[in-house]
Amino acid sequence: MATLVRLILGAAIAFLFTLQVRGQTVPIKFWQDTIGVTVGTTFTNRLSIENSGNAPLILHMLVQTPRYIQWVSSTPQRLSIQPGQTETIPLKGLLYHQPGKPSQLVTIFLSDTSGRLLHRASFTLNIKVPVNKPAISVYVPEETLVLYAGSEPARPSLHLIHHQARRSRYTIEMQSIPLGMDKSSFPTIITLKPLQDTTFTFIVHPQRYWSPNKPYQLALTIRDSAQSIISSVLYKVVVAVTTKRYEKTDQLNNSGYGVRAAITKLSTNEWAREARIWGTDSLGKTQLAFQLNYLDYASSNFQQLQSSAISLRTARTQLQLGSVYDYHEMPLLGRGIRLNLIRPDHQWTFWAVNTNPNWLYSGENAWTGNVASVRYDQQLRGLPGASWSLSSSYFTQPGVMRAGYLNFASFQYDESEHQSLQVLAGQSTEYAQNNPSASRSMGWAGQVNYTYERPAFRWQLRSYFSSPVYAGLQRGATLLNNQLAWSVREHTTLLLRINHVHYNQIRYTAATDFHRYVFGNSVAEASVNRQTGSFIAGLRAYWNLQVDSSNPFSQQATSARLAPSVAYHHNASQFMLSYDVGLFNYVTAIPNQPQLISQRITSSASIGDFTLWGYLQKGPYYLNDLRTERPDQIMTASITPMLNFALLDRRLAGSAGVNYLFDALYLKSRYIAVGRVQYDVTPTFSVRLEGNGTPYAQANEFSYSQYRLEVTKRFDQLRLKGSGRLQLRFFSDADGNGQLDKGEQWLEGLLVTVNDNTLITNEKGIITYKNIPPGTYAVSALSTSHLGDPILFQESITVDRSVNRLIPLRQTFRVTGKLTCQTNAYDQKPCEFDRFLIEVRRAEQKIASTSPLPDGTFSLHLSPGTYTILVHDRGRQVQATVKTSPLQVSATGEHQALNWTVDGSTRAVEIRRFRKE
Repeated sequence: MATLVRLILGAAIAFLFTLQVRGQTVPIKFWQDTIGVTVGTTFTNRLSIENSGNAPLILHMLVQTPRYIQWVSSTPQRLSIQPGQTETIPLKGLLYHQPGKPSQLVTIFLSDTSGRLLHRASFTLNIKVPVNKPAISVYVPEETLVLYAGSEPARPSLHLIHHQARRSRYTIEMQSIPLGMDKSSFPTIITLKPLQDTTFTFIVHPQRYWSPNKPYQLALTIRDSAQSIISSVLYKVVVAVTTKRYEKTDQLNNSGYGVRAAITKLSTNEWAREARIWGTDSLGKTQLAFQLNYLDYASSNFQQLQSSAISLRTARTQLQLGSVYDYHEMPLLGRGIRLNLIRPDHQWTFWAVNTNPNWLYSGENAWTGNVASVRYDQQLRGLPGASWSLSSSYFTQPGVMRAGYLNFASFQYDESEHQSLQVLAGQSTEYAQNNPSASRSMGWAGQVNYTYERPAFRWQLRSYFSSPVYAGLQRGATLLNNQLAWSVREHTTLLLRINHVHYNQIRYTAATDFHRYVFGNSVAEASVNRQTGSFIAGLRAYWNLQVDSSNPFSQQATSARLAPSVAYHHNASQFMLSYDVGLFNYVTAIPNQPQLISQRITSSASIGDFTLWGYLQKGPYYLNDLRTERPDQIMTASITPMLNFALLDRRLAGSAGVNYLFDALYLKSRYIAVGRVQYDVTPTFSVRLEGNGTPYAQANEFSYSQYRLEVTKRFDQLRLKGSGRLQLRFFSDADGNGQLDKGEQWLEGLLVTVNDNTLITNEKGIITYKNIPPGTYAVSALSTSHLGDPILFQESITVDRSVNRLIPLRQTFRVTGKLTCQTNAYDQKPCEFDRFLIEVRRAEQKIASTSPLPDGTFSLHLSPGTYTILVHDRGRQVQATVKTSPLQVSATGEHQALNWTVDGSTRAVEIRRFRKE
């Protein structure tokens, strides 16, 4: 009888669970339900949320992670999903300590605007016990760096735990996105003692200033002695000011508008004038971008209008009119239209292009024509990391009266971060336009690329083959690159490489007339590099074959060469010297030509702000050097000293130097001033001067140099759309009545975050955003001084035109408590505290909610007052409130103990059905 009751009860619970799942309107799924991870490594997953209803869906998301997981990616707390739309959110974390349990859960909670739980889902982390500890463990104490002035340096900190039992050196590299960082002190070398646990703080100066209107990211990369990447970290740098223009966090998009005018003097005494206009903006949910680039060679009476286009992009569509630059077997380079239809797992792309990139030139030649192309790209859902593409194109070449078709298919599979495979097959048909049966040619192409990578071993094989009449970008190509890099020992690296590039092309000069062009080179090499302290010594031995059927003196040359090198790096100082010597054999019509010994010396040095570059060549090195009857007299020397400077609070910065070139073949010497200087007159107006020239050349036609002066002005967003103004004013509400009373103070020094942008209140408690697009923004305030605990204000504010808010804030105190599980004798499993939710209410209004940590502790930040605390058990069907308790927080933050015992034995019922075999 007892067994029957258990079965009936289990069936009832399963039925209720089924009803709940059927009523679920927020289908979510993970890319991977189980992920293996080891200490010191990151893991990545993707969460897909689909709105299967008929109305927009607004969700609040909470991510609960185990104790020893540091969350790396930023996850939105609030989501707005349109009907039929699927939102994909990347999830990335770092395991920095070995937990006691080999299996851990990462749980996602989705609730509606009222706080009602809609869905809970988890994926499992299987913690692997590492056979060998990683060399170092890396984590970041603070990812957001708040500065209070644009000229103030950023100070990113890095916590390193060195696991090796010997002293090791690592190289620290730093980049900024977008550009704006002074990189003179990077890369830098740090030395870690055996089993050392330490924190490094780096000082990063801006190149001129950090723009308050632009959020920056600093990308820090750690490399070991073999220059292998150990870790990469991102910091966010924001300048906290009282008032600024709102800017989205698209780091690679230079939003706003600009105009640039430049004048250039070439070494041929020819002058060129340039004008460029560009801009990006958002029109509702559409992103607008355009640019116009005009170039006028005055003395040649030749004008160019190219790199000029306008594009509109939404979440599912992109349209570009004007200049097009695309390469997929066919060079789609010119002017025309491109349309992208973007979906979560596939994409259609259409092109219609006239392959003359200059809008001001209408003449036809052998290279211009028209192309109509379509391409389809698809990701394979059943095989993560795999995708395939299919394309078909029709093209015409009016200059030579030919036309044809080109089709190709490709497949790419990234099996893991260690292996990837790419395969391509193409076919083309080309014919005379006036007589398709005449001079009809059929071409083909194939490509196989494979990469295998491990921490101490990397093998890369790239191959491409096409017939001489193939109509694709690589016509008549035989390309082979086989490269193997192996870290033999900790400070020793071996590289073996075979690189073969050969072209046998048939180029049509008319509908039925053609010529053949053969050129290319082959290199087989072996090199070894050894690092000892700050010194790196290398030795490279290689054999080189060069072929060029158009060379009038020699159409083929071979050389066997040996190239030792030495480099020294220490903080901001570095030095490099390489010597390349070998025998140079070439084929010529003149008999009995002796072998030539050719030599190259290259050197560079950098000490502080001074750099020096030098070069010396004796004898021919490239086959192109043999376009002379006297190759044995080739001797070129070049030296370039440079001085870097930064003045006027880095508003005036650049480098200046001189290049000296001596050419013994033509008995010429040349001095050219080189360098760059930029002066930022204002944050949006700059003047730049550049001068450069080729540091070495054996013939006049290659001795290019130019001096260029440009003036750039940038503008804020244009009034193509309505933009609003957000002004918030914070005061200390001492009596909690929500009104500004006499004696209550404005809150100065609050860090106020609007989405990902940070400001700081002035002495009157004010922050202001100008030109803020209409929308709903997540606003939070953080105390930096006298207001006690950190979380003071958090709210979503909708901006239409202008919003002015007076916001009362009360001092908050940290309220802590702990849950303890009451289990039964038959249930000895650890308590799953993540199933409980602690909710705080004041007069039936929800104030805050949180979940306990894995040990049952929890904390809240509350201002003085009377509250009700409810403990919800989400593990029960249906969700139940298992504890209700009043809470009184005094004016000094005192409160009663919040230590409660809850029933943790209620678990999901496992139902087994038996049948007779």
